[in-house]
Amino acid sequence: MAFFSTLFMIFFISFDGFIWGWLIGYRKQYFPLIHFLLLTVGTALILWAFYQIGLALEDVIPFHLFNKISGVFLLILSVFHLIDGEGLFKRAVALKIFLIINVDNIGFGLLAGFDAIGTYFPVFAGIQFALFFLFGLFLAHHSRVFKYQQYGNLLPFFVLFSMGFFKLFFG
Repeated sequence: MAFFSTLFMIFFISFDGFIWGWLIGYRKQYFPLIHFLLLTVGTALILWAFYQIGLALEDVIPFHLFNKISGVFLLILSVFHLIDGEGLFKRAVALKIFLIINVDNIGFGLLAGFDAIGTYFPVFAGIQFALFFLFGLFLAHHSRVFKYQQYGNLLPFFVLFSMGFFKLFFG
């Protein structure tokens, strides 16, 4: 059962990478290679660090509390993106995406530590994140999404809001 749990968590982290890659590609944002490498390595390191913390705290703090906190944080970010005229994609793109992505990954790392999934989890998840991020970037950059251009400012809001809503109420 731990194997399937690991596969699903890696899939969710990969899907997260795909969504953010697609959003950046959709917006035709310039995303330098160094930012991509820092994002990928940082994601793997965050997963590894919180995996270790999850191993240490598995009997002390309930996981659902961390899930609720990350849901509230994502909801706040979604409202900030909607209100802020420049949005998340105008200033410090890599830093903001790193923070948003790793709010989720903190929970995944803690859950992996609580379940004692295995030390290989952060490495595979980081690699899968990178591959799916590139795939989402490529797919959105080369696909025709002109009819959705009018929703350019609302799309990141909907992604962040839906992630936060489901983590807060169903996580």
